Amino acid sequence: MKKTISNVLFIGGFLLFCSASASSQKVYVLPSPTDANSEMTLFIDMNQSEDGIQNNGLSGILDAHPDTSVFLWTWDPSNPAAGNGDWDNSADHQELTKVGPKLYSMTFVPSEYYGVDGPQLFSRGISCLAKLSNGMEAEGFPFEGKSEDLHVDIIPKLCEARICVFPELREPDDYITITYDNNQENLYEGLQAMGEDDCYIYVLGKVDAFTSFEYVDESQVTQTPQLKLSSMGNGKFRSTLIPEDLFSQFLTGEEKLSEIWYYIAREGFNYPPGPPPFEIISLLDCE
Repeated sequence: MKKTISNVLFIGGFLLFCSASASSQKVYVLPSPTDANSEMTLFIDMNQSEDGIQNNGLSGILDAHPDTSVFLWTWDPSNPAAGNGDWDNSADHQELTKVGPKLYSMTFVPSEYYGVDGPQLFSRGISCLAKLSNGMEAEGFPFEGKSEDLHVDIIPKLCEARICVFPELREPDDYITITYDNNQENLYEGLQAMGEDDCYIYVLGKVDAFTSFEYVDESQVTQTPQLKLSSMGNGKFRSTLIPEDLFSQFLTGEEKLSEIWYYIAREGFNYPPGPPPFEIISLLDCE
């Protein structure tokens, strides 16, 4: 729904420089920043893999056999505590979950999976590759059934505020993670002591000072599963979104999001009279 906002909140300016667009990530983790002692998901995007770099040919094999099982082989920050298995026979627990065409994932607690502490994880990052159970050359294909070597730096979770947003610099098509610590909710008594299924977020996408889009009307927020924050336990909640994808149904080809405005919501709770206490996420346009 398109809305007009007459009172625009101005945030003090600061200079930002847009670097050249980075190439698509072959491997990444969510959430990021990461808590070494909490669940994290590692993603390997074989759509970005380039066969032949290191005698690797897994991408082409998957094009021909898309339902083939794919396994994780990793060596940094250490070998997995339970092992990788053998190169020609990967361990069953190393099988990756297929989450999309040539996109694979595995969810684990880093400190438990690798048997390392946080400093070792953050200083070394994760080095890995994807492979067939038998990573040797596959019949009819010129290279080994594996990807090239992959690496991702792991950013430690540092923010301990009531609401944390990562990354600090972001574009409309970036993953953005919002973390809400209900233990620090000192502003509104009606938001305190939330249960695991209580936390939602109202989201408004702004194109410019005069054009914005509600994802849903505020009366429908707590009936919209996409706006529910996931409980992380201990009173903390988190949501990861891509602004451009979230508001794609509203945007025309020429419109681009410049900001995301949001606030925490809960069934049965109403903010005091006056403008809601919006938090604002500024979005870069590096074109």
